[in-house]
Amino acid sequence: MPFLIRYLIINVIMGKQLVNFFTLIRINQWIKNAFVFLPIFFDQQFTNVSALLNGGVAFLSFSLIASAIYCFNDYIDVEFDKNHPEKKNRPIASGAVKKKQAIIYMVVLLLSGVILAYICNSIALTYVVLIYFGLNLLYTLILKNVIVLDVITIALSFVLRIVAGGVAASIVLSHWIIIMVFLLALFLALAKRRDEVLILEETGTKVRKNIEQYSLSLINTILTTIVVVITGAYILYTLSPSVIAQFKSKYIFITAIFVILGFYRYYKLIQKRVSYANPTKILLSDLRLQLIVLGWLVCFYILIY
Repeated sequence: MPFLIRYLIINVIMGKQLVNFFTLIRINQWIKNAFVFLPIFFDQQFTNVSALLNGGVAFLSFSLIASAIYCFNDYIDVEFDKNHPEKKNRPIASGAVKKKQAIIYMVVLLLSGVILAYICNSIALTYVVLIYFGLNLLYTLILKNVIVLDVITIALSFVLRIVAGGVAASIVLSHWIIIMVFLLALFLALAKRRDEVLILEETGTKVRKNIEQYSLSLINTILTTIVVVITGAYILYTLSPSVIAQFKSKYIFITAIFVILGFYRYYKLIQKRVSYANPTKILLSDLRLQLIVLGWLVCFYILIY
C-alpha cells in the first residue's frame, strides 16, 4: 500500500501525468454520482447537515470506485480503442498512460473508495460500493457485449447510486424512486445506443462490439415507450395520496411540467445527434436542459421544504 501511494504521488500529484490521469479517470462523469443525493432530497433532509455530509461521503466513494472502473475498462479495451476514431485518443490507447500505471491507479482508487466508505460511514455503504464495483467489473468483462443486458446493467448501476445515498443517510427508499431512476437510466443508455447504431450505419464504425445487434427501429420504439411510462408514473407519483400526505402539498403535480419539458428537450437533442447522445456531455453543454433541471429542483424544493 505505501508503494502504491508513493507511486501515485510521484506520477500524478507532482504533475508528471496530471492531465492524462484526470482524463483517464473521467472526473466529468462524476456528475452521475449526484444521484446519491436524491433520497436525501426527497426525504426532506436536504437542510440536514449530517445527512448531506453522509451523502457527500457516498458521492466521493462512488466517484472513486467509478474512476477505478474506467481505468479497468480502458485497460481491457485498449486494442479495440486503438482502432476507434475517437477512443484512440484515450490515455491508455494513445500510450500516454501505460497499462501497468492504469492498474496501479485502479487499485489506489478502489482502495480509497472502499476505505472512505467504511471509515466515514458504515459497513452497509461499503457493501453497496463493492456490489457496484463487482457489477461493473462483470459489465466490463462480459455484460457490455450482451445485448439488452448491457443497458440493464447500466440502469442497475444508477439504482445502486440511490441505494448508496439511502444507506448513507439511513433513508428507506420508496418503490417510486427506484422504478423511475431505473427507467430514466435505461432511457439514457438506449439513447446512447441509438446514436451508436446511426454511426455504424453511416460510417461503418463499430463504437462498441455488440452494436450491430441493436435495431434502430426497436430502440426508437422502446425509447418512446419508456418516455410514456416514466411520464405516466411520475404523474401518478405526484397525485398519490401517500405522497401528498408526506410532503403536505397537493401541488407536487406541477413539477411534472419540467419532467415533460426535460424529456422533450433531451429527445430533440439526441435527434440532432448532439454530443453523441452522451448524457453527461449533453447536460453540461445544453443551457436549456440545465434550466429545466434547475427549474424542477427549485420548484420541488419550494413545494416540499
